[in-house]
Amino acid sequence: MGFKNKNVSSKSYRPARRFPLVVIIGGIALILLAGGGAFYWNSVRHRSPAPTANSETKGEPQGGDTTGSTSSSSDDNPTSSDDKNTGGSTATLIAPSGNFVSNHHPNLSGSPAPNQIQSVCNTTPGAQCEITFTNGTDTKSLPAQTTDKGGATYWTWKVQDIGLTAGSWKVQATSKLGSDTKTADDAILLEVRP
Repeated sequence: MGFKNKNVSSKSYRPARRFPLVVIIGGIALILLAGGGAFYWNSVRHRSPAPTANSETKGEPQGGDTTGSTSSSSDDNPTSSDDKNTGGSTATLIAPSGNFVSNHHPNLSGSPAPNQIQSVCNTTPGAQCEITFTNGTDTKSLPAQTTDKGGATYWTWKVQDIGLTAGSWKVQATSKLGSDTKTADDAILLEVRP
């Protein structure tokens, strides 16, 4: 009357041990979490800090209202004369470059185009840079500034600040270091509209 399984030998029968599905899934989840946590930790530890303005490359003015004013590029901390390339320096003067005028079609009224402009002059560190605007015999300019250790200087200004009137203005940047002078013209005229 007993039922005998023909596939089972007379030796002791042991059913195969299997891990419960929950244990397998839990183990995989732990491995994935550990790997993801390690990846996140490494990305946080090795993340580059956000770029900030410094004495090498100052960038746009930090905070405050710059409407109607120029931003100075001189260092905030006093530096020795060795830190700047001045008249007695053996540095070679680089011709000015950069975005001399951020908006070539401003309106004096500020509408429809804004009348606030950013100007950048890149040249040899420690050189003086000036941007001039010429319309016929009328010449206006941004105040000369000394470039920072990265060789840049920046202005934020309005067309009224330097007395520009409606018309077409030639834009030219001039860099000076000791007795050397170099100039560069903007390829586009500044078209000031009423």
